[in-house]
This record gives sequence, C-alpha cells and structure tokens, in this order.
Amino acid sequence: MMSIFRHLPLLTSRRHYAASAFVACLGLISAIASAKNDALAESAMTSSLAQHSLLMDLDQVGSRLIAVGERGHILISEDNAISWKQMPVPVRVTLTASYFVDEKHGWAVGHDGVVLHTSDGGSHWQKQLDGRQANQLMLERAQAQLAKNEVTIQAAIQTANPEQLNELEMQLESLTINAEDAESFVIEGASRPFLDVWFRNDREGFIVGAYGLFLHTTNGGDSWQPWTEHIDNQDLLHLNAIRLVGKSLYIAAEAGHLFRSDDNGESWILLDSPYDGTFFGLIGAGDNALVAYGLRGNAFISYDQGNHWQTINTGIDASLFGSTRLPDGSVTLVGDGGFSFQINPKGQVSHLSQTPNKLPLSAVISKSDTNLLTVGLAGIQPISSQNIKP
Repeated sequence: MMSIFRHLPLLTSRRHYAASAFVACLGLISAIASAKNDALAESAMTSSLAQHSLLMDLDQVGSRLIAVGERGHILISEDNAISWKQMPVPVRVTLTASYFVDEKHGWAVGHDGVVLHTSDGGSHWQKQLDGRQANQLMLERAQAQLAKNEVTIQAAIQTANPEQLNELEMQLESLTINAEDAESFVIEGASRPFLDVWFRNDREGFIVGAYGLFLHTTNGGDSWQPWTEHIDNQDLLHLNAIRLVGKSLYIAAEAGHLFRSDDNGESWILLDSPYDGTFFGLIGAGDNALVAYGLRGNAFISYDQGNHWQTINTGIDASLFGSTRLPDGSVTLVGDGGFSFQINPKGQVSHLSQTPNKLPLSAVISKSDTNLLTVGLAGIQPISSQNIKP
C-alpha cells in the first residue's frame, strides 16, 4: 500500500540526518504543501479534476475501485475504472494510504495525523483520530514510561558498576528525550502524517507514520494505543509501510531499517538490512519470497523472511514507491519517472516500461496479467506491463 508523496512535507528531524535528503529526493512541488490544521475540520471540496490530481493509494474492494489522495479526495469506480465519483470526506488534508479488510470496512490515513473509517465500502467516511489527539496519546505514554522507570533506574544507579552505570544513564536519557520530543510535538500541533495502515480484521489494526508514529487498536479505531515501546526505534525514524507477508508482519522504514513481527505485532525484531537508504515498501512474491524496495531503484529479495537478502538489478535509479502481486506470483513495482517493471520469484526483472508523461507513480493494482491500474501525480493511469522500454 505504499505511496509516493505520502511522507511530505516533513519537518527536519530532531535526531537523525535522513529527513532532508528524503524530502529532496522526492522533489515535491509547492502545490502539495501541507494543509493547515483547520483542514481537519473542513470537508473536502468536490472537484471535476479530482481523478487527474495527485492520488496516493488504490484499492480493489469487491467490485469497487477506491483511490485516495490530496485535499481529502476519495474516488470510487464501480465500472472497472471507466468512470469515477468523488465521495464526501470530512477533512481536506492529503490522504496517504488506505486499507480494507472486506467489502465494507476500511480505513484511510494521512497528513495532520488523520485517520478515517468507512463501514459501507467507502461511500461515507468518519474521522476517528487526528494529529492533535495522536500527539497527546504519544505524550501521555512517554510521560508514563518515564515516571514508571525513573525511580527504579535512579535507585539502580546508586549501586551500579561503571559498565552498568553507563547503560542505566543511557536508558534514563532515552526515556527523558522521548518525553521531551513528545511534548514538543504537542506544541507543534498536528504536523506529523500517518504513512500507512494495516488491519487484521475489522477490530485490530496498526497505523505507522513520520517521526516514529506507531499506534494500535483493538476496537476498530474507536480508541488507539501508542505502540512505540514494542519496536526499537530510538531515533524516531519514519515508519513508511506496514504489510503482512505470509504469517509475519513487516515494517519498511528509513535509514535502512526493516522490522519483522512473528507474533501479530506484539514484538518486533530489527532485520539485518542489505541497504542503508530508505525503504518505501515490501511485498511477497511467489510462495516464499519477500521483496523490499526503496530509494534510487534499490530492491532486494529474501527467501528466509528477511534474514538474508539478495540484490535485484532493477536497471534504474528512480525511487520505487508502490507494488502489486500478479496472478502468477511475480510482482510489479512502480515509482518515480513513471517507471514500472516486473520481478519474478527468482528476482529476475522484466517488462521495464515508462509512461509517456514520465510523472511519478505512487501505487498500482493488477487488473490482469498484463493490465495494471496506477495512481500518482497525474491521477489515475492504466498501463500495460508488456510495454517494454527500448
């Protein structure tokens, strides 16, 4: 469910270097600058050009196609992408990702920390969460963690040997910094976007986002709990995508970070990464392959749940933002410059093509072995996987 411009604009990170390069590489234009906070209280405006505007994600929901994007646009097609109808949405912030567990229940997330929910297949949407509420939840959890552990750590410091002392002081410093960071985000307001969403069923799900945003729900999004202590992300790296592959959950993040959970998201392990740059997504290929992809055409394949990786020679240096699985088990990746190509379960690349307008593609779904539907900077575009670039 990965999308191209979902991450931006992001503020310069407090504790890591990657954000500025991340912003620059995607080359955002001013037309997609961050919505003001009042956009959380204003409904999306109807536009006849919505299907040609920046769209971030695309879902096949039963017989419906659903696309989400800038200014709160949510579009539905019930005739296989021949025509599109814009749905009423209670916010006008950029929506970055969507996920449906069945033909009725779905969620969309986006800028200003917004979370929307539908229970009728996307015809109507309700706001469940925004960035101000999310920031307050994160602050309360960080303060609670500091209060819970500070006394115990201070007592242990009194009798610690030099090696133990250093470790205890680092733990206390980390808890203190987390609380300070959380407080500063509350002061800033609804500035952090959610970047992806995944639900196991209509009750339990996760949302991930910029600067370490990570929340969990067990009641369909009626309430959320911060999940940051379940993952080792001390530097508040952007968590760009969350996806189920096989029986494990994976998170793709910046600075070469990939995480896996084998217990339904309760705990996460940091994988040995093959790359130091940003990952934008992951997808399963064949029966047991896992493909990770990101900046500058970098893609890798693993046959043991991400424990070891092999480099895929994509032949391009354009960043890769979206993916879909084809009926034969291979996958299609799309990205910057309008590029798309297939990767089979052996890691071999074929059918490299480029759209005539060369505008970035954000997400893709498969309509058949050869016909694909994409969204991106130019809106909705059908492409064929057989248009091989000379």
